[in-house]
Amino acid sequence: MILKNSKPLLIILSLISISLLAVLVLGAYRIQLKNKEASELLNLADRAAEARTLAQSIRTVQSSAAEELAAFDSFTLSDSKLVPLIESVEGVGKALGLNTDIVSVGKIEDKKAVEPAMIRIVMETQGSWAQNLSFLRAIESLPNRVVIDELGLSKAEVGWRLRMVLSLYSFN
Repeated sequence: MILKNSKPLLIILSLISISLLAVLVLGAYRIQLKNKEASELLNLADRAAEARTLAQSIRTVQSSAAEELAAFDSFTLSDSKLVPLIESVEGVGKALGLNTDIVSVGKIEDKKAVEPAMIRIVMETQGSWAQNLSFLRAIESLPNRVVIDELGLSKAEVGWRLRMVLSLYSFN
């Protein structure tokens, strides 16, 4: 009698076990899917936090570097700053007591180089040795990148004559 009643009981217990196993497997699968979604959301939140931090850092650098950027802009030579630069060079020459003459100013056309353009200035001064040397030091101390291409100092009828060819980088 135990055997007759045990078959349906075994079948019912087997079905219950299989259904419990199926529920357990489906639960584990759902947990794995939720875990994957949570990982993706965490990665997305980390990227958003990094982007916010980077944006804040850029804003901080821009605000702290505003003075340096303004100073850099004042040191770069552009077409609009060329005439005031020439006037200041002439003014320095006159302040030193020299007869200053800007012979020519021209842009050097180099088709290979796109930026920066080169401005060539040819100038002559006449005065004493000390005045010409002081003028040369003043030219070397300009806040722009100055390349002295040619320099000639010769004895003139009265004092010394300085002929100088300068090249300056111009950024537009």
